[in-house]
Amino acid sequence: MVLAFVLVLLEAQLFTKRLLTHLVFLFLPIQVFAQSTVELEDFNSAYLEYGNTRNSNPEIAREAARRAYSIGRRIFGETNERTAMLAVNYAILLQDEAESQEVLDEAVTIYQEIFGFRNEAMIDPLSNLGQMLADFDRIHLATQYYVRSLQLGKAHLGENASKVGTISLELGALALRAGQFDTAYSRITDARKILRSYFDAGSRSNLVRANLILGDYFLKTKQYEQAVEPLLIALKSLTLYPNADITLQNRVALIEAYENLGMSEESTEHCLSIGSNRRVRENERLRPLYTVALDITELAETSYKGDDLRVAFTVDREGFVRDPVVIGNVDNEILKTHLLHAVRKFRFAPRFVDGDAVTTQNQEYVFRN
Repeated sequence: MVLAFVLVLLEAQLFTKRLLTHLVFLFLPIQVFAQSTVELEDFNSAYLEYGNTRNSNPEIAREAARRAYSIGRRIFGETNERTAMLAVNYAILLQDEAESQEVLDEAVTIYQEIFGFRNEAMIDPLSNLGQMLADFDRIHLATQYYVRSLQLGKAHLGENASKVGTISLELGALALRAGQFDTAYSRITDARKILRSYFDAGSRSNLVRANLILGDYFLKTKQYEQAVEPLLIALKSLTLYPNADITLQNRVALIEAYENLGMSEESTEHCLSIGSNRRVRENERLRPLYTVALDITELAETSYKGDDLRVAFTVDREGFVRDPVVIGNVDNEILKTHLLHAVRKFRFAPRFVDGDAVTTQNQEYVFRN
């Protein structure tokens, strides 16, 4: 059931993105304001060019989105929800944040014309704007629209409404991405407190995510002991679905916490679980779940070449590194010592054969600058 909760949340986020970028095109057959066939063809051409180049050529996509928005305003009208969506598509691609916000505010003005100024119905459009901006790493702008959504949510639904908790969680996640740790902690813990009181699918899904994000906060602030509790709470809800990406991320986070606490035995359970559920092909190289940075503070930068920092080793049945050997052109003995010291701390998901973990030889890792 919990995986269903998580998938509901993830699908909702993907649906929102698709809605904002494709709904206009789907609505084209509906009768709109008087326009010429040429104008409709120009709109279709601009919109298709935007859709086809958005990920591959932002400059072309930006100009296409501008044309689609400009033509769409004439076709659909300046107070139509489809026009607002076209404005969002264009604003997301603008590089200048002030210009981007100006166009986004035009979209918000349209929504306000439709739903009413400071009306409860504005909560979702503002949150959707925040989500889409976050997906494009426009953290500052995303935060602004989520804050406006949160204010409306509190005013109309109450301080402890589930939707208020969800919006607070999104704001906490954005603050964490921006390195605003105090704000992140406050937002995430507020969200978790609110969401604990609800038992619907969406709230339960967001509570799992709140625990994961809180664990991530503790990892990023090097509070490894505090990270364990929320990560274990999240894992209780996810262990029935071992193949889910979110479960893998949960276990990797726990491995990081335990390894930094010197609790490698506790990490082993999660290394084994990942290995048993994420099978590796016979000739495929194992990838580390946990690494440490190479400490080269006492070495001159000119004393080595990054491409030569290669270590060979064996991964045993519990995901530990055994018998590491420096290979390649490395003559500096101090550097070799650092390389071996670092790689011995790595943890892997061991290879499984016929349901059993096995030792895997001839593994390599390259330290790069």
